[in-house]
Amino acid sequence: MNNENINKLKSLNLTNMARYYSDFADSTEFLDLSFDEKLALLIDYEINARNNKRIMKLAKSANFKIKPDLSTIDYSSERNLSKEMVASLSAGIWISKGFNLVITGATGTGKTYLASSLGYRACMLNYKVSYVRLPRLMLDINMAKDDGTYNRLMNKYKRVDLLIIDDFGLAKLTAAETRDFLELIEDRNTIKSCLILSQLPISNWYDIFFDPTLADAIMDRLSTNSYKIELEGPSKRRKSLEDIEK
Repeated sequence: MNNENINKLKSLNLTNMARYYSDFADSTEFLDLSFDEKLALLIDYEINARNNKRIMKLAKSANFKIKPDLSTIDYSSERNLSKEMVASLSAGIWISKGFNLVITGATGTGKTYLASSLGYRACMLNYKVSYVRLPRLMLDINMAKDDGTYNRLMNKYKRVDLLIIDDFGLAKLTAAETRDFLELIEDRNTIKSCLILSQLPISNWYDIFFDPTLADAIMDRLSTNSYKIELEGPSKRRKSLEDIEK
């Protein structure tokens, strides 16, 4: 009878429930539970397993370069990072409203880790996320123009709920790159969220773009309805190296 039930669950694509049912049926731990309580446990197991699989799929698709964890974020006073701010952002309401987030700070202050942690949290909330470095984004766009996949690539980045763009401002964008960046930002404006990471303060961003008029348009879209975090303090990478050497 147990094997028959397991096969029926699998035929209904309830594979996780079937896996738990096998252990569940042979255990004496649940003998005192009512039928409804046992059924609730099986259903919860199926739901939790599917949620975990979905989160893993979204996180893999996001292409994070590191394994982030919001619980390990450093809130020491020297970092100028508010725990309340991060807690509010981790709720994901800003993403549902299409707001942006800008994180600036010197190299090594933990911008990528913080952004990836918030991005992973967004995956847990069922948002589609994509992480990309701006130099790689521009390279991919230029290559897409050559092989005829430009529209497909742009649509890919336009569709995600949260687009994380790292290394913003490492080099000045050309005229074509500035137009492409505006195109991407324009289609996401007030609808989908961007998370921009840069070593440069926002006041210096105008110098990144080739055309001042286009720069005004881009900055208007990035600064409107945007949260801002300015990380400070010593390099986290240098501190990690010092800990290893000890």
